[in-house]
Amino acid sequence: MAQQQFTGFCQETDGSGTIWIGQVWAEDLEAAQLEAREMCAQDWGYEVEQVHCLGIAEGNVTILHWEDLDE
Repeated sequence: MAQQQFTGFCQETDGSGTIWIGQVWAEDLEAAQLEAREMCAQDWGYEVEQVHCLGIAEGNVTILHWEDLDE
């Protein structure tokens, strides 16, 4: 099966912190979720178990505005 591009949205498993958004290449949705968690964990210096995949979008999504709340 050929790989396709997805956009992953991840956050710390406790719901704190900012949201990681990045493009991943995978064969299917399940693989995209894991790849997003792994990439986020690597970027943040966490273990994969510390990262939750909030969502996966198909393709390369252009986000025009994103503003996390500063609590």
